[in-house]
Amino acid sequence: MNQKRLCSWILTAGMAVVLVSAGGCHDVHQCPILQGITGWRIPAPLPPEGRTYTVVGKREGIRFFIIKYTNNLYRAGDIRSAKGAEALKQLGIKTIIATTTSNKQRTMAKDYGLKLVEIPFGWSDMSGGDLREFLRAVDAGPEPVCVISRTGTLRAGILLAHYRVHRQGWTVDEALNEYYRLEANYFDAVTLVKVLKENAPDKNVKESKSAL
Repeated sequence: MNQKRLCSWILTAGMAVVLVSAGGCHDVHQCPILQGITGWRIPAPLPPEGRTYTVVGKREGIRFFIIKYTNNLYRAGDIRSAKGAEALKQLGIKTIIATTTSNKQRTMAKDYGLKLVEIPFGWSDMSGGDLREFLRAVDAGPEPVCVISRTGTLRAGILLAHYRVHRQGWTVDEALNEYYRLEANYFDAVTLVKVLKENAPDKNVKESKSAL
């Protein structure tokens, strides 16, 4: 990288940091501008431990970290290398449900004998059909299943929140409290949360967490 490009990169990154700090809408690792500049290489801190999930932690070749929701359901960021596919295999994962698609991930899933189901959507265009397709894919298995998106925190997280509501009897508020606790950014998730609420079976469903 020549000096002119380096100075330009530093200036752009600096301005982005200032905007993020002033706006208070993102932590640095959540900022799509900064992550885009660095090729999504800014690491994320591990979320706090919780009663309803297990923080498996960071693994080489997986973006951000892995969360275990139940014995048969996990979520993670993108598989970035064969080490990541190997890490999922070591956890016993048999099926990957991905909202981000790439030939690289397809190849790694095939090489490691992992079933790959692709349900591509972005932060602003998730549909009720995507949510229903996700539940069908989980039901079809084989288990354990790992849901992945670019960082795992927004799209993969909202799919798991949908699972909590439809398969485990959680209220929408309970599912969203867990969603935000696990690093989902409120502002980026607005449309995802709206669609989740529109497809909830009953806003007043009683608490039922016996499946955990």
